[in-house]
Amino acid sequence: MKSINLKNSLLFWQPRTDWFKKISEHKNGSLFLICINYIIWVFLFYVSYLLIKNETNVFWQLFTATIIGEFLEKFLKIKSFWKRPMHLKNNIIPNGLLKSWYQKGSFPSGHAMKAAFFFMFVFQNPTIISPAGFTSIVLPLVLIRIFLGLHYPIDVLGGFILGFLIWLPVHFLVFPNFLINLVATVFNFVFFIH
Repeated sequence: MKSINLKNSLLFWQPRTDWFKKISEHKNGSLFLICINYIIWVFLFYVSYLLIKNETNVFWQLFTATIIGEFLEKFLKIKSFWKRPMHLKNNIIPNGLLKSWYQKGSFPSGHAMKAAFFFMFVFQNPTIISPAGFTSIVLPLVLIRIFLGLHYPIDVLGGFILGFLIWLPVHFLVFPNFLINLVATVFNFVFFIH
């Protein structure tokens, strides 16, 4: 019985201070919460650019992994295994975040899921960006979501595991040349690469 309580306390840990509420009360607190939520997507877009520039097939692998991840995340969050910690504290979601998305369950962390499969693609191509550099930027952005009450540790851990499981089959996919050439043409046009 004691070991079960220990697991629950670690997997569902939350800080005693309600950082979400404290930050929300400041003048630019809502803007900070919105930025901290979306900054990871800007970084992952940049990493995508670097990976695709190096190997065009990665576009289709990332696209496939993202589609699978989105469906899996939506399906599991609709199950609402447990509420997000912020809702148990009656915190209000700031304008600028998709409120309907944050009303659903907490498991898994979509940020962690995508960070995990992106990490594995970076790990495959360490000359593009070092795995340590990637981790030093992404890990704090994912972990801060626990401290803000957007997720529990189990949500982040589950997201990391699911992201790795998504990457496992997807990284073997090799797409037909006409799809790779299509992406290369569009990519080179959009980013002015000759």
